[in-house]
Amino acid sequence: MNDISAILAKIQEDARQYGESAAAAAKEKAQAIAEASRQEAQEETNRVLEAAKRQSEAILQRAVSQSGIEGRNARLQIRREAIDTAFQKAMEQLCTMAPEKKLSVYAGLAAQSAVTGAITLVLNQADKAALGGTLPAEMEKKCAAAGHPCKVTLSGATGSFAGGFILDQGSTETNCTFEVLSASVKEELEARVDAALFG
Repeated sequence: MNDISAILAKIQEDARQYGESAAAAAKEKAQAIAEASRQEAQEETNRVLEAAKRQSEAILQRAVSQSGIEGRNARLQIRREAIDTAFQKAMEQLCTMAPEKKLSVYAGLAAQSAVTGAITLVLNQADKAALGGTLPAEMEKKCAAAGHPCKVTLSGATGSFAGGFILDQGSTETNCTFEVLSASVKEELEARVDAALFG
């Protein structure tokens, strides 16, 4: 009987030790799994935070870039308006020249154009009223002095331009209106005007 009791006691002791050992191993395994999960969660959190940081930096960079583009566009727009205003003021000054000054300028432009032969002079309504009686003869005089004689006749029609004139020779036309003259020099002068205004 004692032998059976000893065997039972031995079995119980082995079972208890095995249970404790199994419980300790399970606890250790559970802690290892928990630690691995915690590390994995931390790594995923770091990945998410890094991705969010990169994305926020990219958004900020785009915003800065966009802001720079908009600022540059605004500055260019201001420059464009200032240059256009400068040309508009120049046009106004040309249009409001005294009649005797216009007479000289218009005759000089005709002489520079090197036209010859029979020419019809087209003016706007205001210049026709102010200069129509004297400008054809003055143009003939200046053209002859420049070496290309011509006969200038004032047109009965008027042009719808701000100032200047058109010399019509039938198949050819020399456009010396302020609009055309301004447009022809605008590109060349814009850089100089820009430098004067903003340099």
